[in-house]
Amino acid sequence: MIESAAIRYFREVTECGSIKQAAATLRIAPSAISRQVQAIEEELAVKLFDRGARGMVLTDAGRLLYRYAVENRSQLDGIRARVQEFETMRRGQIRFATVEGMLANFLSNFLIDLATDYPGVTVVTTVLGSRAVAESVGRNEVDLGLVFGPAPRRDLIELARMRQSLCLIVAPNHPLAGRRSCSVKELDGLRVVVPDPSFGIRQEIDRACATAKIRLEVCSETNSLAFAQMLASRTDLATFLPRDTAMHAIEAGRLVAVPLRDKRLEATQVTLVRLASRNMSPSCRLVADLLVARMKTRTD
Repeated sequence: MIESAAIRYFREVTECGSIKQAAATLRIAPSAISRQVQAIEEELAVKLFDRGARGMVLTDAGRLLYRYAVENRSQLDGIRARVQEFETMRRGQIRFATVEGMLANFLSNFLIDLATDYPGVTVVTTVLGSRAVAESVGRNEVDLGLVFGPAPRRDLIELARMRQSLCLIVAPNHPLAGRRSCSVKELDGLRVVVPDPSFGIRQEIDRACATAKIRLEVCSETNSLAFAQMLASRTDLATFLPRDTAMHAIEAGRLVAVPLRDKRLEATQVTLVRLASRNMSPSCRLVADLLVARMKTRTD
């Protein structure tokens, strides 16, 4: 027990009104309680109780000590609850939905670190299109979600945003691979493989092309960013992804990322969201806080 036996016995005597009743409640000998109360009186050099026919009544000094004993017990209960919550933070299962683009680098690295630091926390990850991620969070099917762009629903709370500028992704031998950057207008007629319309990436590209009044030659459409990367690396087709999504292939020399000079495409981002009406578990709150911290330290 963190609370001393002497204070606990004193508090019990005060609340029961007698040493005999306190002993019965605590299931210990009355003499043990009497010795502890006497020890406090001797240490403080004060009388704590007036002993009479109606039982033991606190003196002024006793009332002061009793207030301390009650406040001390309340503080200890608060500390105990926080310690227990800290332990529960290290255990539990988190349901997480994310757009595919965050898997290859950012999220995989985060989950590896999480498993090392908090082996008792399990994350069940589902990969969906951006709209489907928001719907899954909104239906309370998952605890947290990473969507492309801002939160698309009013019932979702944005916990953090992270810049993920869209780039033109091509093979090293593609005619545009050596460019330092490209404007959207320069892409008119470009042969591309693009994500299907459920992806936020596709929606942003379509808007940018409409604004620039150009048309891409869509040769392939897919619901897999990994497949889009594979086609881009083996053919003359280009695709559009955040650099982070294609980082492994870029570092391996299979793909090149060409920045796009477009304010909208340069400002694209992913957003960590949760349902506003949902109460997060301690372990979920831990994961959310760690993700927020990681997202804030990242630069595009």
